[in-house]
Amino acid sequence: MDKELEKTSTKQKILDSAIRLFAQKGYTETSVRELAAAVGLKEASIYNHFPSKNAILEHILEEFSLLTHPPFDRDKLLTLKENPSVDGILSCFQLVFAEGREEYFLNELYVILQEQHRNPMVGKFVSERYILGNEQIIRTIIDTLIEFGILRPDTDPNYWVQLHTCLIYTFASRLMLGIGDSSPGFSGMNMTDMIRNTYDLLLKTCGAPSKNIDDPN
Repeated sequence: MDKELEKTSTKQKILDSAIRLFAQKGYTETSVRELAAAVGLKEASIYNHFPSKNAILEHILEEFSLLTHPPFDRDKLLTLKENPSVDGILSCFQLVFAEGREEYFLNELYVILQEQHRNPMVGKFVSERYILGNEQIIRTIIDTLIEFGILRPDTDPNYWVQLHTCLIYTFASRLMLGIGDSSPGFSGMNMTDMIRNTYDLLLKTCGAPSKNIDDPN
């Protein structure tokens, strides 16, 4: 195996084990020695890939940010004028998980939820990047739908932004409490279903008469 590929593979194995151990035991409670043992490396070898345990956590945050806030395709907003649908809206997020990586993402989320009130770095990430970044994207989409005449001008973006954030916290709370299956949701729905139903309700209740999705004519 090429040395660079081998290094990348080992780094990913370290991350896989770190995320699993941090989710199970907690970030503070997991030692670098335990992590090294889980990967099958000597403790010193971990530092060849990450300068510190904190650097591993920083990488997890960056990776989670890319998963949940990929580069926002503003060009897709223009397609909403011709396709004012839930699918059209969701396509703007470009949120796609690689096959078999859902559990990986959930473990990352679980680690972040555990540490957000104990680790200032994680708390800052949640408040300044995750929540605000997500709200900014939603507000941009709603403002665009109003601009295109798809939603009525009197639609209050703040309400829908807050509802969306509330759903995320509901999902996160259920995950922390261990309620439901591996993709806990609200009233039997997973996170994707909750988001889809929210936008469906937005279009139906706030849609401008000429653009009502229930009346294409």
